[in-house]
Amino acid sequence: MMRDPEDVVHALWLCKEISCVWLSLEWFHQAVPVQPLCFRELLSRFMYCPDEFRAEIFVTTAWSIWNRRIALHFGRSALPVDQICSSAGNFLQEFLAAQDTETALPNPPSPQRWCPPMTDVCKVNFDAAVFRSSNLVGLGVVVRDSSGAMIGALSAPTPLGSSVAELEALACMRAVQFASEIGLTRVVFEGDSTAVIKALREGLGELTCYGNVLDDIREHVSVFQSFDFNLVSRLCNSVADALAKKASSVEGVQVWLGDLPADIAPFLFHDVH
Repeated sequence: MMRDPEDVVHALWLCKEISCVWLSLEWFHQAVPVQPLCFRELLSRFMYCPDEFRAEIFVTTAWSIWNRRIALHFGRSALPVDQICSSAGNFLQEFLAAQDTETALPNPPSPQRWCPPMTDVCKVNFDAAVFRSSNLVGLGVVVRDSSGAMIGALSAPTPLGSSVAELEALACMRAVQFASEIGLTRVVFEGDSTAVIKALREGLGELTCYGNVLDDIREHVSVFQSFDFNLVSRLCNSVADALAKKASSVEGVQVWLGDLPADIAPFLFHDVH
């Protein structure tokens, strides 16, 4: 029986063993409608792709497939095929998160203090804190009006996830749910995760392990009359951070309406005075 030649195109694109990687991304095959003759031709299909980051996604995925092939060749443990897409997506998101936040998003916020929103708009800040000793993560959410007054706050523990960005995405999802539960209509959501905020604002993140969380967030925000996602520095997110850390000492979801617990209130006072 004749076998396909073992060239780069076969190893990265045509090999049946890794076909499920590319089949899960329909637009990849739309970009390459016919079998490429060489790797340069395959690469060129994505290098001139008009959609942002598709070239990066292809290169990162191909790099992951090649690394897996090398690991198998030398008898080392290798990434399972069904995890290649999510692994490549996470790698790309981590790279984006490492970039200068001032150039990643327009209008970078002041690094000193939380800024109130415009009239009739509420700001919902969210954050996550990791407690590795207990394999838990704390999620913190605080809602404030245009004068900086606290409307509601939430602190909740949740199982530890696979990446920091995934945890921040879960915190954002909880913030969106909380805002909906207390009846907000015009909202700005703020967090200090570049990867999550950029993904939500620019429609990215489909290849990450938390892509389903991002999809849920996009679906849930449709109930608001208006919404936006802003990147803020950690200094501007101190109340949500404190609430996330407080989750280590609470059981289940804790909600406060109107007043913050005594150990969190000073953070809010500092922000608005």
